[in-house]
Amino acid sequence: MDYGKHEEYFIVNKDDNDLHPIRVDLPSPPPPEQIAGYGLKPSKQKWRVPETPEKLVKLQKSCNTVEEVWDKIDNNRVEYIDEMAWIRKQWYHRLYGYWFYNNGIPTYIDGWHYFFLAFWHIDIGLPKYRSRDRKFFLFARYCYEDTKGFKNRDEDGYAIPEDDGTYAMLETNSRVSYGFIYPKHRREGATYKADCIMFEMVSRTENAWGGIQSMTENAANKAFIKAVIAPWKKLPFFFLPKCESGTDPKNVLSFNPPGKMGKSGTSVNIEVGLNSRINFATAHRGSYDGDKLLFHHGDEEGKTKEENVADRWRVVRQCLSQGGGANITGFTIKTSTVGEMEKQGGENFKAICDGSHWQRRSKTGRTPSGLYILFIPAYDGLEGFIDEYGNSIIDTPTRQQAKFIGKNIGAKEYITEERKMLEDNPAAWAEYVRQHPIRYKECFLTSATESGFNIRKIIERVNILDMNPQTQRGNFKWVNGIDTRVEFIEDPAGRFVVSKLLRPEESNKKIYKDDTYYPQDLNRFTASADPFSFNKTKGNRKSDGAGAVFWNRDTQIDPDDKDLSEWSSYRFVCTYSQRVEDRDEYCEDMIMMCVYYGAMMYPEVNVPVIWDYFEKRKYSGYLKYDVDHRTMKQSKTPGFNSLGGSKQKIFQEWMQYIAMHCDRERHDEILKECRDISGIEDMTNYDLFTAGGGCLLARSNTIYEEEVGKQMGQGSIDDYIDTWEY
Repeated sequence: MDYGKHEEYFIVNKDDNDLHPIRVDLPSPPPPEQIAGYGLKPSKQKWRVPETPEKLVKLQKSCNTVEEVWDKIDNNRVEYIDEMAWIRKQWYHRLYGYWFYNNGIPTYIDGWHYFFLAFWHIDIGLPKYRSRDRKFFLFARYCYEDTKGFKNRDEDGYAIPEDDGTYAMLETNSRVSYGFIYPKHRREGATYKADCIMFEMVSRTENAWGGIQSMTENAANKAFIKAVIAPWKKLPFFFLPKCESGTDPKNVLSFNPPGKMGKSGTSVNIEVGLNSRINFATAHRGSYDGDKLLFHHGDEEGKTKEENVADRWRVVRQCLSQGGGANITGFTIKTSTVGEMEKQGGENFKAICDGSHWQRRSKTGRTPSGLYILFIPAYDGLEGFIDEYGNSIIDTPTRQQAKFIGKNIGAKEYITEERKMLEDNPAAWAEYVRQHPIRYKECFLTSATESGFNIRKIIERVNILDMNPQTQRGNFKWVNGIDTRVEFIEDPAGRFVVSKLLRPEESNKKIYKDDTYYPQDLNRFTASADPFSFNKTKGNRKSDGAGAVFWNRDTQIDPDDKDLSEWSSYRFVCTYSQRVEDRDEYCEDMIMMCVYYGAMMYPEVNVPVIWDYFEKRKYSGYLKYDVDHRTMKQSKTPGFNSLGGSKQKIFQEWMQYIAMHCDRERHDEILKECRDISGIEDMTNYDLFTAGGGCLLARSNTIYEEEVGKQMGQGSIDDYIDTWEY
């Protein structure tokens, strides 16, 4: 019979611009006749739970203890020879995996997945086969066995691909991953899957310890009872190690033989056991400090408020390794839907994720966190959108699939429609998106009740720009030496992101008068900058230097009778967010940016490095000052101070801009900061947001340019400047 070809590999984290795709290679299949389901019509081939021989079922029911079962088998070996062969087969598949035909396709599942499907009872009974779960278990095995690092990396540790897009790998001869972190959609069974792997490992390893930590001690206890103890009670005898905890352990599942009474009346152990155990602990980082763990399950870490889970991970990783982390000996899986950023622990969970990107490694082959990220979109494996073979129905179902699920749409369209129904309720919409994310960054979405921004519009625009970028990256350079012409040089690693380049005759329009440079066209572009201060901010990172250029409305191309959606102007055309060790290098970048666009600079002056540098470099004519509308007095300092009332004004300007112009914005990097910022007090962590806000704030006070423009038409700039009242 003609069957399909097996899958040689699969890729996780694909089609998501915030993650790097990871290829997981799969084993080659055995001969076709050795694959379960061979000889059946493809339509009849699917996962089937292995049927326990009736003699073993009756035997286990007739005995009171596991020891009694084994004694009867040992005393009647010939009678149970076929049953023992069947047991050995189950152990083989538990350790090495399983092949079966699924609708005509040779399909491999990992041993952990086989153990889960065949014997690990969850709240609905034995789990059903799901292609989504297959990815989870296969990726878990990949993390557990990975020993390779990148041959070629840049100075920041990011992998450099070969010409064909693949990566040259180096064998390190030791494990490079502690495990993985899994931001997920709600109610997809991740706790059961993680704890199944923990039990499978610990219950066949001597002197092993598995532990669970969650958002609270009570939550960890619930996970222990629900996802470890309840399934353990229903395991067949041949997967049950000797246990001293009785039939209903409350706090620990200990794999030691039960104690027997000695002559002195004390309990003694005369049998050899695994000396292994599984338990749970409080949320505190020190709960397992100093212990040696084979497995650690961090459950619901994105909702943990009692403890900083990023700090806790720094403690736990030492429990999973030896030699100060040089030798990884344990394994971890961190699972969570993500609660509100900061308020519910999502920010700390994200901090671990930020250090877990697969493509950034040290020379040892490890990511900064020692983990990898696994993200599977909510539409992959969504209940109600699974065909009879366990495969996800993501897009429009086939006729057969539609009949099976009773729907004519796929999971992706369903989630999209559900989101549309919540558009008028931003908080509810954000909660649904976070619980059913289809892109990695959506896991960390805030409700934005503090920022007041239309997060839905931002995300929709960011998704469009992710698929169809409308910017390019590069650097501005003086062409023939300092203070000559500035040109933009395209460079994939450049510091600037631009969406509008000017014709030669449009750019570099400046005037030099009395030893000072001024822009010739005061009204076309506005710039702002948020300079770094080398002060530590959230997450112990240093603030980046940021800058932005805004294209003011051009009424010649966007007159009043032109629909707003069709405007070309009134948007950002250049952004800059860069760590530069030398402040002068950053400030020089800002000068070149302003000279190229002819933009007046309206800087954040709490840290006055831009102000000072522009004056030192004779570009003070490019600095913009506020003017009081009533008194017509100019402020003593250029720009704005984000420590004062300007913060609220910046948020108001952003709110209006997003509501009216978000759909035309081309710079996703600035929209992402609007998406992620939680409120006014969070501005210190979002430099580009502040710089962009400075541009918008400058547009709300245009008297300075208007008056300067008038004077420039009547006489010299210096004559006009002399008329200012300070």
